[in-house]
Amino acid sequence: MITPGANYPGALPIANGSEDLAAAALDVFLAAVSERATELEQVPIRHRVAHLEGDPVRAPEADRDGWFAWVLSMSDGTTVQVRIPGVEVVRMRDDLSAMAPCLYVNANPWGWDAAVGSVANEGMKLRQSP
Repeated sequence: MITPGANYPGALPIANGSEDLAAAALDVFLAAVSERATELEQVPIRHRVAHLEGDPVRAPEADRDGWFAWVLSMSDGTTVQVRIPGVEVVRMRDDLSAMAPCLYVNANPWGWDAAVGSVANEGMKLRQSP
């Protein structure tokens, strides 16, 4: 179990987290996810069976400790929940230390790059051998 602050300092509560900053970061995050998804689709052993579809839906009931939640819909009817910290993008994207605020993807804390990869990988499957 990950204990905020003990195992992963980037999961410590954020004082004065801003929903506006989180929403702005979500836009940057989704652009990075789209770019990574395009790269993943070029890998010959994998293929996409579902993609992100529609606009993110705000999920305030899942907000926690300075993180703000959205639900992303997939074309196969599944969803992905992301919680974005209410801080400037550079604090989570450009700081590679363990102190950088993490993003939560389906309740799992990830650094920026890993969170981008996690969401970009949603809907990908290995190709079956002939």
